Amino acid sequence: MSRTPIDLKTALERLILGELRAPDAVEMAREAGYGSFADLCEAELPERVGRVRIDRAAVREQVQRALDGAMPLGDLRAWAEEVATILDRHELDVSVIERNRLSEALALVAVATDTRIFSNPRPVLHVLGAIARSLGRRRAGNVAPLYGHLFMDQPALHLSVRHEDEGELEDADEDDRLAPPAGAPPEEPGTPSFLSSLGLDRLELDLGLDPEHGAARRWGGGEEDEAASAGPARCVDVVALSRPWVAGSRLVDYEWVVAFNVTTRSLVLEHAVPGAAAHGFLERARELAPNFDLARLRPEARRDHDGVLEIVLDVEAIGPAEVAYAAKLFALVHRVGRVWLDGRRLPTMAPAARPAAP
Repeated sequence: MSRTPIDLKTALERLILGELRAPDAVEMAREAGYGSFADLCEAELPERVGRVRIDRAAVREQVQRALDGAMPLGDLRAWAEEVATILDRHELDVSVIERNRLSEALALVAVATDTRIFSNPRPVLHVLGAIARSLGRRRAGNVAPLYGHLFMDQPALHLSVRHEDEGELEDADEDDRLAPPAGAPPEEPGTPSFLSSLGLDRLELDLGLDPEHGAARRWGGGEEDEAASAGPARCVDVVALSRPWVAGSRLVDYEWVVAFNVTTRSLVLEHAVPGAAAHGFLERARELAPNFDLARLRPEARRDHDGVLEIVLDVEAIGPAEVAYAAKLFALVHRVGRVWLDGRRLPTMAPAARPAAP
């Protein structure tokens, strides 16, 4: 039996306040035939939900509970995912400015607490603490720069390459690609990659993929290699996967976050790509590994407005060698212990990562 709107509205209020655990809310949704509590709300509540308030104090309280050890990181992640999705789909009792601020904080919380990717809790707790402090201030602070800190001292990262299509996808094509078949059962809730927050919501996830193993499937992998037929890549994203890469799989089979971007200098100059210098990045590389070859590809380090690291190389196109070079540089500066790129162990010069917090 479907729950009445007033019961669901009350459940939503309790979820926001932390009185209803996110796993229990999801179970409620599944009993009603939906994959997530956000899907249940979208189906049974109006777009404008009056008198359901969300504010900085509510979000900060849940983050602080996790910092105090009163809430598992997994529960915080589930809560942030549900509340972020509901806030995106419904108009709650919150101003537009405050809504944007909360959306950014919730997205970062949900990404940070994915312990499958960020298994060392030390940098995660550092970021959560900074988010809590930011939410405690009246003036909004930019939380995007915190994103890169999550990769520090991770014992291992499983990376994969994803090409960035220079053209935008048509809305109709995007809807057709993502729409489930008619009559299909509700999907199990997954972890959002928070593409909108990272500026990647309109990009093809699996462009150029085929069953061949490793990076060769994207560069010169044969007649079916769409990326190769489209011409040399000048910009690619390197993403961190929630589990090790399996040969024959596709990127859409994984949950992931963007680790860094590799771009040619010519593309940055031609399009005047906005970004800020990542001060100290190359200096840190020289300090950790004085013999690292920084002269050959003349790298520059920048961060985009979402905090994602951009490694700019003085090359005509980005291929497997350039991606491997950038991945080694990324791992070195972030002190990542071990790195796999499309399932293959990548020799790195990274020092051992710091031990995880007890």
